[in-house]
Amino acid sequence: MLRQYILNKDGQVLLTLILVMTVALAIGLSVVQKSLTDVSTATKVEDSQRAFSAAEAGIEKGLNGDMTTKTFTENNSQITSLEDSGSIPALPPSQTQQKPLEYPPLAKEEVGQIWLADPDPNVVLPGCSAIDATKHVPVCYKQSTLSVYWGSSSSDKAALELTLIYYNGTSYVSRKWYLDQVVRTPANNFDQVQNCAGYKPEGFTTTYQCYVLLGNLPSNLIMLRVRLLYNITSQPIAVLASGTCGRDCSLPPQYKILTSTGTAGEVQRKVKVFQSFKAIPTFFDYALFSNGEIKK
Repeated sequence: MLRQYILNKDGQVLLTLILVMTVALAIGLSVVQKSLTDVSTATKVEDSQRAFSAAEAGIEKGLNGDMTTKTFTENNSQITSLEDSGSIPALPPSQTQQKPLEYPPLAKEEVGQIWLADPDPNVVLPGCSAIDATKHVPVCYKQSTLSVYWGSSSSDKAALELTLIYYNGTSYVSRKWYLDQVVRTPANNFDQVQNCAGYKPEGFTTTYQCYVLLGNLPSNLIMLRVRLLYNITSQPIAVLASGTCGRDCSLPPQYKILTSTGTAGEVQRKVKVFQSFKAIPTFFDYALFSNGEIKK
């Protein structure tokens, strides 16, 4: 009996020891796993920052006209690719309608600009004639209609302000449109647009909530300034030229898209920039008027 009791007691101690070792091993494995996860996360975050920095460096190179890739040995990252869309919207072949100029999403009251006359410095405005006709043939929009698309949300209903700048024969003047999808309270006296059921014509990459056709446009068009109102989220805008009569039915090429891809370790980041050839700052859309002379 005494021998059996001693054996049973030794067995209990052994089981207790195994249980304690199992718990300690589980805790140890959990700590090791948590440490490995933290190290992996920290490494990925650092690689993500390095990849993003490499992509930004690629954009800087592209803006300076250098489209070559590069490896940064000091932080083990690289610019793996640089892409240039070329001038957009491109001029279409004869008897073909130009593809739309799709502007990137604009925040509330952010201003976008679309040139209707060639912004090249070698072009004389108004009239859109070349300083040296042997080197440059200007592109000027001469149609009397222009299609404008905007918005991407059926719930966040954006209104649109359009400012057309043109030359009337003696001076540069502007014409404005204020367009809205809904009746606001209090009333804003905007023109109500009926075509707001979602549109994605051929050649478009985005579905737009609303569409309007601007008609009876004057001659000597210079530019169109666009501004979204009332929206909470950023939403896109697009302009589509009318007709198929070549240069006179096309918007001048005025933007390009640079896309840079950076990598570090197993992480890849991509940066895309919508670059304007020439754009007027937003504050020029506002003016200070005074009946008398302004003196400092």
